[in-house]
Amino acid sequence: MINSSANLPEQEIDEEILNAFIKVAPYLNQLIQDDITVGIYDTEKLLLNIPGETFSLNVKPGDPLEQGDIITSAIRENSSKSQMVPKELFGFPLIARAIPLQNRQGKVIGGVGVGTSLERSNNLFTVAENLSAIVEETAAALEDIASSVTELADRISNVSSLVGEVNTGATQIGRISSTVRGLSDQSNLLGLNAAIEAARAGEAGKGFSVVADEIRKLATNSKENVGQIDELTSTISTTMENLSNAFSSITDLSTNQAASIEEISATVQEISRNAQHLSELAESSLIED
Repeated sequence: MINSSANLPEQEIDEEILNAFIKVAPYLNQLIQDDITVGIYDTEKLLLNIPGETFSLNVKPGDPLEQGDIITSAIRENSSKSQMVPKELFGFPLIARAIPLQNRQGKVIGGVGVGTSLERSNNLFTVAENLSAIVEETAAALEDIASSVTELADRISNVSSLVGEVNTGATQIGRISSTVRGLSDQSNLLGLNAAIEAARAGEAGKGFSVVADEIRKLATNSKENVGQIDELTSTISTTMENLSNAFSSITDLSTNQAASIEEISATVQEISRNAQHLSELAESSLIED
């Protein structure tokens, strides 16, 4: 098969190569997953620009090659070029790549430039960074909560010990009350016997009778006071028992909360590692040539 371009003038062959790229260029954005803009150049100017789906470089056919542009360097130096275009230039980060186009004699006849928007990767990087920061703050907050729960459990344990001491004191008061009640009964009996003996003594026992009456009154008052103390002691004992049970429940709850917080902390740490990994992937996609 004879190549139809074999006998064409060199200029027509060069134009044929450029026209082939011009025909293909509109389809490249559909074939490539990234959002790209494509520019076809001869050695002097822009021939065709296909804007990206979400951005445009504000160039038009006929615009001359600019000194310092990546496509200009690729054409003038006859070598492939790539560079990162900062966000400040177009409002979003961009990776620009350019290759020279040569005819069969190796002469540079133009070039192709492709600009890939990194807006999605930049957004992913931003989201990953924000997620990582939020996870770190959450981990710190959980650590504070865990510390507070531990401190609360310690304080509850101390209060429970004090409650136990109060309950022991109430028991001892009950025992003392029993002793006082016994002494009261004996004093009352002693007063009664003294009153009987005073009555037998007649006139001579009147003074002793007064003393006997006072002893019996004192015994009666002591017994009544002991009864009140017993009631109060019983109330204190019941309250302390209920309080002790409540503290026991709180201690169990604190223990469960501490375990739950530990599990949540482990999950948050795993999320933090994944967020960091995501951030690194997003960052690598931004700086990858």
